[in-house]
Amino acid sequence: MVAFKLTRMDMTRLLYSLKGEGDLTPLQLLNVSVKNDKQHEYDKLKIPSFFEKLERRKQKSEHGLSTNEIVELGNLCELTSLKSTAIQNWIKRDIKDMIGHPELGKKYSIDQVVILLIVRDLKSVFDFEAIRTILSALFNTITDRTDDIISPLRFYEAYAHVLDFIYHHTHFPLKETNLREITEEQTDKLREKFSELAKHQWHLIKGIINSTVFSVFTSHLQSTAQEMMFNTLQHNG
Repeated sequence: MVAFKLTRMDMTRLLYSLKGEGDLTPLQLLNVSVKNDKQHEYDKLKIPSFFEKLERRKQKSEHGLSTNEIVELGNLCELTSLKSTAIQNWIKRDIKDMIGHPELGKKYSIDQVVILLIVRDLKSVFDFEAIRTILSALFNTITDRTDDIISPLRFYEAYAHVLDFIYHHTHFPLKETNLREITEEQTDKLREKFSELAKHQWHLIKGIINSTVFSVFTSHLQSTAQEMMFNTLQHNG
């Protein structure tokens, strides 16, 4: 069976639903995403079991996630691979001050989940010292959502928009200079969505969006190189 993978735009909609926003439940959104995918035939969709549990909850409110559920969620997304040990290390050590304690009882809020997904997308290029600087620039006091320049989910949604355009409206292969031009052009088009930001704030956000898009592509290239090498060694082994 072909593994089902969400785009980052699909993931954005799912995250809003997990936050208690939107008309569809998380499980309904997953099923819609599969039906809209025209590239593959799916005999069965492997949905993490916690989505079934969430479906039985009738109240429309934010759903907190455990670390294992965060891993299951993240691995539904294309160009993403997460492991429980990595998430635990990030939370307890590498970006402990950036995440803080679980905000919804013993579970992490969707904003905290999104920060971890952003960290994963940055990690292919940047070390944790740089990532902490980036997160602080975007969100100021990480544990205080009221002083964010931009919310974690809005930032994730912004670079998801840029990636979505590149995947669906760009002919590959691309030269690096062309990819940079397209990325910056599409990011510029997001300006009106952030009209409340001052010019210097938008300049900061724009630069980080562009860098994050390139980091996602870098992760994809690294994964492809590793897969090619593994297949080569297996074939000749």
